[in-house]
Amino acid sequence: MPVGTVRQYRITEGGVLLPIGCDDFTGQEIDANLVSVDHLASNVETYTLSKGDPVKVLVSYSCHCWSSAYDPTSHASDLIRINDGAQQRVHDPARHGLSYQLPELIKQLTHHNVYVTASERNYGCYNAKVLAADGLFYTAYFTVRRDKGRFNGIRHSLRLNVESAYLRVQPDHGSRTSINAIVAAALDGKVIKYKR
Repeated sequence: MPVGTVRQYRITEGGVLLPIGCDDFTGQEIDANLVSVDHLASNVETYTLSKGDPVKVLVSYSCHCWSSAYDPTSHASDLIRINDGAQQRVHDPARHGLSYQLPELIKQLTHHNVYVTASERNYGCYNAKVLAADGLFYTAYFTVRRDKGRFNGIRHSLRLNVESAYLRVQPDHGSRTSINAIVAAALDGKVIKYKR
């Protein structure tokens, strides 16, 4: 979600999508950038490199953390669709409920399992100590790139965008890394490569 975007809708703690400042929805589709999810508000985190240098990172969250792809065969046609570019999505109560774990997971990345995905498109992270009843792990996928700027008056050097988060089996395709290595590489304009 672009930082500084004026939101026109918000998702309540109970998972209800509400318009802000008006009585009604104007249609069956809304832009994902106009939806506010309070617990997933952008913020600046500080990660400390192995040499002790602190690096400030702007953290943002995609709508894929609380929505799933719209499927006309399984979703009701009157559901409000959330447009993420050309992709239509719908609010997903299960993902939304799980997303309350995300800010702490991202804040504590130095203490969790982080790996390079086999696609080399992003990184995955999960807390190996937190296992769902069905044996699945809540896993977040994120990218880290150079992005110097200010957010709420705080300077940052990088942006970490959480692209999605959902339950899945413990990753078996990916090479282990650490947030320190990811941040150090991103400061040099690089990414950690998947090792087969």
